[in-house]
Amino acid sequence: MILASKDPGDFQTYGIELTPYAGGINITSVGNPIDFETMQRRRKSCSASIPGQFANLGISAQIHLRIDTQEYLLLVRQEHKDHSVLKLPSGYIPQQQFSNPYLTLAQELAEECLLLDGKLFCLSLLNGCQLEKPYSKLDYNDELSMEFMSEDYNPLQLPQTKVFINQQPLKGQPLLYIHKQTCSVQLVYPLRLELPDSETLSLLHAEEKLNPANQLLEVELSADLWLARLNQGKITQLGKLIRGNVVPMRAPTGTRLSEVLAPRQPLPID
Repeated sequence: MILASKDPGDFQTYGIELTPYAGGINITSVGNPIDFETMQRRRKSCSASIPGQFANLGISAQIHLRIDTQEYLLLVRQEHKDHSVLKLPSGYIPQQQFSNPYLTLAQELAEECLLLDGKLFCLSLLNGCQLEKPYSKLDYNDELSMEFMSEDYNPLQLPQTKVFINQQPLKGQPLLYIHKQTCSVQLVYPLRLELPDSETLSLLHAEEKLNPANQLLEVELSADLWLARLNQGKITQLGKLIRGNVVPMRAPTGTRLSEVLAPRQPLPID
């Protein structure tokens, strides 16, 4: 089901520079805004040292939830040409939200992570604030909400340091890591997800895919929102929440885990 479409030509962002600041890391933009194609061309392997310049800044949501005493991490499956990747819900930070990535986080949560109760979709809250209903094609239940709450929880052992943009602290206290293979920097927001009281809940995913026929990004509804059961920070089982039950299942052949799930090294700050 196609929920919406977007023109990728409307997206612009910045290259960035990381420098040590106030016992943490400061992020500043570099040069003029760049479009999506320019950003992709710059995403090549580079050194991860700080200070340093990088292709772009993105956000990820490290979402944990507890179902029937079990702890889970929420992952999405993204398809590539020859494989697919299980990764944290993520997005690029556009130019207009660069100084406040928390806005990008809110938008990504509302647009990408969907909760279906029967035939109606639940509302989304982030730290008590209701997020916009992103899709006019969907019917919503205004009485039920899933709530994302910031929390100090880091089972993936991501590097922990204070993060600033233009020397201002960031709302939501994100973690930060550098992806050397794409010369990009990711802000990771740790969140706890509380589900409403219902026995018919299903978690669904909405993902943007480029339609080569019209060159538009089409937002497609799918069931590729996965639950990864955690034990001491390690994934022990995969499954999905379907009509109120966690159903164990294997990922399709050729599916890999994202780099964020790999063992971490300290940030190389000079």
